[in-house]
Amino acid sequence: MEFNSLEYVLLLVVSSLLFFGAGYRARLIILIAASLIFYAAWNVPLVSLIVISAVIDFTAGRLLGRYGSDQARKRKAVLAVSLIVNLGLLGYFKYANFFLDNLHAAFDLGPGAEFLDIVLPPGISFYTFQTMSYTIDVYRGKIRPTSSFLRFFLYVSFFPQLIAGPIERAGHLLVQFDQAANRRFEVDNLVNGAQMIVFGMFKKVVIADHCGRLVDQVYADPGVYDGWSALIATYAFTLQIYCDFSAYSEIARGSARIFGVDLMRNFDQPYLTSNISDFWRRWHISLSNWFRDYVYIPLGGNRKGKTRTLANLTITMFLSGLWHGAAWTFVIWGLYHGVLLLLHAQVGQRLRARLLGGSAGARPDYLGLGVRFGSWFLCFHLVVFGWILFRARDLEQFGIVVRSIARDVAGVFVGGSGPSREQALFLLGLAGFLWVSAIERRYRVIDRIWASPISAVVFATALIVAMMLLGLRDGPAFIYFQF
Repeated sequence: MEFNSLEYVLLLVVSSLLFFGAGYRARLIILIAASLIFYAAWNVPLVSLIVISAVIDFTAGRLLGRYGSDQARKRKAVLAVSLIVNLGLLGYFKYANFFLDNLHAAFDLGPGAEFLDIVLPPGISFYTFQTMSYTIDVYRGKIRPTSSFLRFFLYVSFFPQLIAGPIERAGHLLVQFDQAANRRFEVDNLVNGAQMIVFGMFKKVVIADHCGRLVDQVYADPGVYDGWSALIATYAFTLQIYCDFSAYSEIARGSARIFGVDLMRNFDQPYLTSNISDFWRRWHISLSNWFRDYVYIPLGGNRKGKTRTLANLTITMFLSGLWHGAAWTFVIWGLYHGVLLLLHAQVGQRLRARLLGGSAGARPDYLGLGVRFGSWFLCFHLVVFGWILFRARDLEQFGIVVRSIARDVAGVFVGGSGPSREQALFLLGLAGFLWVSAIERRYRVIDRIWASPISAVVFATALIVAMMLLGLRDGPAFIYFQF
């Protein structure tokens, strides 16, 4: 069930009407039922995986709450069982065939080698990480285990963020279900939620889907296109993946807000950052925080010397890349960003500080502005380069796209042809998108528009009309549904 579908709108409307007309326990059951219907629309049998994860981690939490600090071995055993079950399910359904494929290649078993007939459960990477964080936090003593299986199951399966996050923590979400179940209907929550949904829908069906159509056309066979076409398609994917994923997050937050639940913000204009570290603080924030808290810091973070810090960063980004998909392109994409983070930590900060420091006093201010712009421009295009790896079907296609861009775009400086008129207009549109994004973030333009009833109505109407006139009815699915 896609967010941008009539079925989802009906589910949201019906479940919200039933929710606010019911009592406490019934409200939780209504949200659970809506979540199961939402997920079962893809595959009914795979609902059992969510149930298994919920039962295992709810039980683990109860046991961890029962065992005291003097029973460390039992507590570690309970945590180990929880992690093994969750990672085992994730590993089997998402990575089993990836492992077999590499095994076949290593032993040259040939094209006739058999693979497992596995259907990838939608959102398994998201809800697995979310339920694991609960058990780990209980083990660490950061939260107390819940005694309500209904509340915990809703925490695992809450339909607005079930498929593609944000990946919430139990300490933030569980208490909100209690509050929402006892809260009266609030018009402000409905209005704010509807605003998020409308704006998210606009970004998805008008911007992301149109960019996606261009990307799919070129990346289906990049060898038949010139380098400028490949570059434009790569820029288009840069816009698509941001508008697509941030749109999902906005719709999820808006849907949850209607019920009185506040989900965390998952994006904060990441393309405006001037270094790769800030990019990861503002891109897919919930996942970045998850890997920081449950992988990077437990490995030692930056507390055990330079060599260990570099190793910890590499391991974390390797796992982050692998989390995104069972393919070497994702793994290398993660390692690529790991290298960028290492370079920034070791060289980038000091170099930028020296350049900016040298621009003060006797030197003109525009030099500092130039350094900041250059830092942003470099960071943005390093991210764009990484998206080629992310979007490419395999490493061979990645090489084709990179060589094509390098050949034709660099050829401009030696008398080669430049972009076509349509391609130049797209580049101008991309620059406009980034400029508007910078203005919006600095002055909070969207928040100011929504704060005024008249401007909010005009803006929402314009967005809806634009969706009706420009939106694609058969646009691609949300990109992160595959994870």
